[in-house]
Amino acid sequence: MSVAIRPAGDADVEFLVELYADEEVRPFLAAAGSYDRDGVLAKVAQDPERGGVMIVELEGEQAGAMVWELTNRRSGIVHVGGLAVHPRFRGRRLADEAARLFQRHLIHERGFHRIELEVYGFNERAQRHAERVGFQHEGVRRQAYWRHGVWADGALFALVRDDLAVPAAVGLLHDYVMVHNECVRTGDWEPLAGWFTEDAQLAFEGVPVGPFAGRQEIAAAYDARPPDDEVVIFGTEESGAEVVARYGWLKEPSKQAGRMLVTSRAGKIQKLIVTFE
Repeated sequence: MSVAIRPAGDADVEFLVELYADEEVRPFLAAAGSYDRDGVLAKVAQDPERGGVMIVELEGEQAGAMVWELTNRRSGIVHVGGLAVHPRFRGRRLADEAARLFQRHLIHERGFHRIELEVYGFNERAQRHAERVGFQHEGVRRQAYWRHGVWADGALFALVRDDLAVPAAVGLLHDYVMVHNECVRTGDWEPLAGWFTEDAQLAFEGVPVGPFAGRQEIAAAYDARPPDDEVVIFGTEESGAEVVARYGWLKEPSKQAGRMLVTSRAGKIQKLIVTFE
């Protein structure tokens, strides 16, 4: 069984409208959501750094959907929901595989730290699914929602990076980007230097800057010419001793700016190459 996920596009709108209108799907969706064509179009067209809809495919065919929304950029927290499988594909544990791919996409590839999920208390099937794919039950919001003529609890689940087998070097890159973005927001670049080894190297390709050798020289470079925008990560992969990340800038969140190539040593960055394409 070949399961894949991808961002939804305009060509998926009709499929999503049909999916969310299914009588076995609609009762379990958030009551405040908009699932008609206009609502689906708005969700698909959402800023890709704030959230979106992911299509689940089985053997290349549309089979389901999932939704995510950024709730805390500084701490890397996203909320997920709206997992729905088309009736034609139910009974194959497709949702389990899709959820695991979704987790990897958000935490391993995109660099978010925490995924939160809330399920209606009466939706026991969804709660079993959440626990089966690794979410931890964190609590209950008692009588939080008026649903189907009665008050319903909200069961709270979450998963953090430590719950997944994310390689340490990949986690280092994502934490470095988190600190970099905090420095952009505060204007204080002193914390960034601590993420480099004493003999670290920093190089840029495609722009006439650097290279810089050693932690002190790198710190001075950021202090003299600090970036003015936050970095967004589109995906990461390990290539030998390097971690390679496709990155962009928050001002243009749908455009890839280049790659970041990170070599680590003892939990710090020993070499960082930033390309501009």
